[in-house]
Amino acid sequence: MKKMISMVIWLPLLFLISGCNEKETKLYEDTIKSIKKVISKPEPTLSVPGFIIDSHIHYRATDEWEKSFLTIYEKFNAMGCILVNMRDLERGISFAKAHPERVIPYAAIKIDSPTVLDDIQKVYDIGFKGLGELFAVNQWNYDDPKYDPIWELAEKLGMPVAPHTGILASGQLSRMRPGYLGTIAVKFPNLIIHAAHFGNPWYNEAGEIARRNKNVFFDMTGSSLIKKDHDPGYWKNFLWWTSHIGKAHMPADAVPAFEKIVFATDESPEALEENIIRFNKVLDACGVTGETRAKCYGLTIAQIHGIEVK
Repeated sequence: MKKMISMVIWLPLLFLISGCNEKETKLYEDTIKSIKKVISKPEPTLSVPGFIIDSHIHYRATDEWEKSFLTIYEKFNAMGCILVNMRDLERGISFAKAHPERVIPYAAIKIDSPTVLDDIQKVYDIGFKGLGELFAVNQWNYDDPKYDPIWELAEKLGMPVAPHTGILASGQLSRMRPGYLGTIAVKFPNLIIHAAHFGNPWYNEAGEIARRNKNVFFDMTGSSLIKKDHDPGYWKNFLWWTSHIGKAHMPADAVPAFEKIVFATDESPEALEENIIRFNKVLDACGVTGETRAKCYGLTIAQIHGIEVK
């Protein structure tokens, strides 16, 4: 940015000293316009609606984590879908029940566990509201019929599911393509799926699954917004259909594209502000309206869970 400002100052002097023909003058004018456009581009901000839900944050069973979460999320009038490991169920649900204004508890069940259906019923009975983050890391895809009883029970109990999609830290990814969620969404139309990571790297697939299935949403956590930080408008390539609603080849119940995105961090509580700035950069570049931003930031998840926003 400093280099650009310096160019704005020195370019006119250089042209005056050297003299310039018509072609050079045009080049100078175009250069100045480009520099001004960059300089005037607003910096991403912490501007958010008056209410936030972080739809994907992993719980740590420590006093330090709980204190940090409560302090930081209270500052933003924020709630979190906290994803609790099976070994921490009792402490996690106690924390959630002690702070219902901040916590929506999700149980990170193991979908390949031989007791998975009993586990789902157990976590439901003690007060968990959703299931996640879920992982398909063995030899079956998410939409394998083996897993149908999981989705059926979650649908019956009204528990949204938050499956991982795309690349894992371990390097695995092939069983967790976003396309498999389309099969589940059609089979179980009352099951709410808000999946993690927008399918990284299968963004096109994730966008089309979200467009065609009213019960599927995605967050954009992980490395995606970081690797495309230089090009935040990139996401319009996959969330493209807002201006086409009501036209041919669109679902009758289609909604603006970014209404299928829910805000999340997938990081420590201390990273909330950084993630807000990163997310706002995308929303700004993609021209997302205030009404849709409010849904991204919390109203969609609030509606899913029947939370009254005051």
